[in-house]
Parts: sequence; C-alpha cells; structure tokens
Amino acid sequence: MIDYAHESTLSSRLVVRNLSRAHQHSVYTCQASNFYRKNVTANVTIELRLRPLAVELVNGTGPLSADRRYIIQCQSVGSRPPAKLTWWMGGVQLTTTNQTTSEDGNSTLSSLSFTPTREDHGKTLICRATNELVKRGTKETSMKLNVFCEYHRSPYFQQQQQAVTIFEH
Repeated sequence: MIDYAHESTLSSRLVVRNLSRAHQHSVYTCQASNFYRKNVTANVTIELRLRPLAVELVNGTGPLSADRRYIIQCQSVGSRPPAKLTWWMGGVQLTTTNQTTSEDGNSTLSSLSFTPTREDHGKTLICRATNELVKRGTKETSMKLNVFCEYHRSPYFQQQQQAVTIFEH
C-alpha cells in the first residue's frame, strides 16, 4: 500500500496497534520494486520497553545466623531493557552486590553479600527491580529477617553466704 507518491519518491507506512510482549523482536519487512532496479528491502525490529513482570528472592529466605556471611539472590524477569536490581534495609541501600543478566536479556539476577547482626532481627530486607524507561517500572519483594544469635555470658561465681556461729569459752 502506498501512502505517498511524488515524482520519483514513494513512501508507505505500517501501523501496528495493540502491541504486546509477544511482539518483542518481531521483524517487519518493507519491500519495494520497480522496472529498473532490483527489489529494495528494509527491515524493522520491534524493541519494546517493558516493566518487570516479577521479582522474587531465590534463596536465603529462612532463618539466618548472626555474624555469618550469606549470599542472598534476587531475580527479576520480563523487563526490557533489563531491570536494575537494588537492595534496601531500613531505608538504606546496600551496596555489596553483584548483578548479571541472562543472554536473552529477559532475566536479571542480583547476589547480595550480607552478614546479619543480631540488631538486624525483625528488619525488612527489600530487593527492588527498576526499569526507569517505563511508567510504573518498579517492582519489589521483601523478607522479614529472622536472625538467630548466641548470647555469650561471661561465667561468674556467686559466693553463698554461710552462717557462722561463734562460741565463747
């Protein structure tokens, strides 16, 4: 279908409505031909900007021991471009993390190196997936920390009072 024709210039337009995730990486081809030249082809690949579909903690969701280092992992899927994962506790961003993205770009995995203390018991650890290129592009998951610790008490001895009886001679 030709939208515009003027002397030696022709143009055409394709409108794709109701795009969905299924259209990601779809290729549309425009082909033009005339009597004097070979066919000319142009391809357009659909690259969608999508918010994260899900974010979940992969491991480390059970009880933790104080002063022991853990690697806690969080995974986000469905974001285009891949989501940036950040970790938060008590309104403070935690920075000892490592992030990798799957080869197809659909999944992002973040590993947090975390050593809980007994003061962390009851706090909430948050993993947040963010795609800043889309509206409502943030999704998060959290867990309430259950930190076990050993209480160390210095041994002490309590001397019991003994009754003393004094006799006179």
